[in-house]
Parts: sequence; C-alpha cells; structure tokens
Amino acid sequence: MPSRLATAPRRVPQQKRGQRRVAAFLDAAAAVITEKGYAQATMSAIAERARSCIGSLYQFFPNKPAVAEALRARYIADIEQSWAALGRQATDLSTEQLACRLVSLQVQIVTSHPGLLELLEVPPTAHTPTRRELIRARIVIVLLAHAPRIPKIAAARVAAVVQQISRGLLRLYARSDAEGKSAMIEEFEAVLIGYLVPKLRIWAIPRPAQSAASNDHSTARNAGDGRTA
Repeated sequence: MPSRLATAPRRVPQQKRGQRRVAAFLDAAAAVITEKGYAQATMSAIAERARSCIGSLYQFFPNKPAVAEALRARYIADIEQSWAALGRQATDLSTEQLACRLVSLQVQIVTSHPGLLELLEVPPTAHTPTRRELIRARIVIVLLAHAPRIPKIAAARVAAVVQQISRGLLRLYARSDAEGKSAMIEEFEAVLIGYLVPKLRIWAIPRPAQSAASNDHSTARNAGDGRTA
C-alpha cells in the first residue's frame, strides 16, 4: 500500500493562480483516466491535456498515484452530500425503494464524477481505509433513518455488507458496455433488495404497500445510460 507521503501533493498552492492550475490538472487527469483507463494514463498525457508542461505538473504532484488521490479527495465532498440527501429521503421509502435508491445513487455518483469508475481499479492507498469508513458511516445513517429501531451494531454490519456488495458490482459495471451496464443495474437492484428486505423488515417503519419502485429503477437505468431522469 503506497504511503501517505508517496501520494501526498508535492505543493499545495495558496494563491488563486496556483489553485486554478491544480484544478486544471485534475480536470485533465479525470478526462485522460476516463478515456484511457488508469493504467494507460500517463503524467505526460495529463500535462498535455491541461495544455501545460510536464514540469509544471510535477511541481504539484510527484507521481500518478498522487494525482489519483487528489482527484478522489476532490470528489469526496460531493459524494458525502449525495449520501446525506439519501439519508433525508430514507424515512419515506419502502425497503425495496431504498435498495433501488442505493443503486441509483452509486451509479449517479460514478457517472457524474469523471474517472471515478476507473479509480476503483487503483491499488489502495494509506487514505483508503479512512475513505471507506466515511462512506460506511454514511450508509449507517441512511439505514438508521429508514429503520430507526435497528441496533447501531446491526446497522454497521449491514452497511459493511452493502459497501462490499456495491464495490464488487460497481467493478462489474465499470467493465461492461452500455447494454451490459443496464443489465448490471438490474442485477445490482436484485441483490440489494434480496439482502436488505429480510434484514430490515423487522426494524423498518411500517409503510403502505407500494409498487416495485419503478421510478427508482428508471432513474438508475437512465444514469447507467448517461441520461438524466
């Protein structure tokens, strides 16, 4: 696992001009990684896409893992907000709908943050456990909002399983073509519904019976096709 030092920025700019240069490099990195994949992306290609010299890129980032780490750190605030929004909605959802929203949320996150799917294949860094714990904590909050009677220890256990299932299925989603992505979303929904419904039934707030969460299925599939619902 690369150390924090190995993936740390070489220099953190304090002035707006430097901050704009770093932002341009990260925009370029996201585009290159999306197009070529992480393994094929190079520092030279990132600098070229940013219309800058590679020496300028190296002023801020010592290597490609440091660029990838900065890109993931850039996305984390948006991702946290997305999970917080689902937490506010979870009270009014049936468990089936919640499972579908968990799928659509994660698909929307990876499709709206260029390069994020490809970064799933990047070897873990010293920051990875902290980031995973943060997302797991957000999933716990969502579960507690939906099923407030669930013990926190049980919510943490279910959240850990949901997170692992999600990572595996998102990797399959990333490797699929457009048609395969749509099919993978259906598999994703089926797995989470099958897992969460029996797990949360005894703790969830009773809700009127609802149809099979068609809106959530449509939202997730549209996100997978690159369309906005």
